[in-house]
Amino acid sequence: MTEQQLMDEMLELKKEKHTLTMELIGGCEHCVRISSNHDFKTPIYCGRFTGPLHPTCLDVKTCLACGEYRKNMLKIPS
Repeated sequence: MTEQQLMDEMLELKKEKHTLTMELIGGCEHCVRISSNHDFKTPIYCGRFTGPLHPTCLDVKTCLACGEYRKNMLKIPS
């Protein structure tokens, strides 16, 4: 693979990760916004502790560790 192909593949993986993150945590009642910039290290604006008017910027790991997003996930019937 050429360097350009590797860079293109890396960009596609970042986009896919971003899309999956938005789908997973986008329904959280504390999630105010998710940045569309794939390279932003803290793309999630969370109002859990500071309120929606002054959200805290979080990275994906911190957001997922909180676990609040699970409360709003759709239940899949079995």
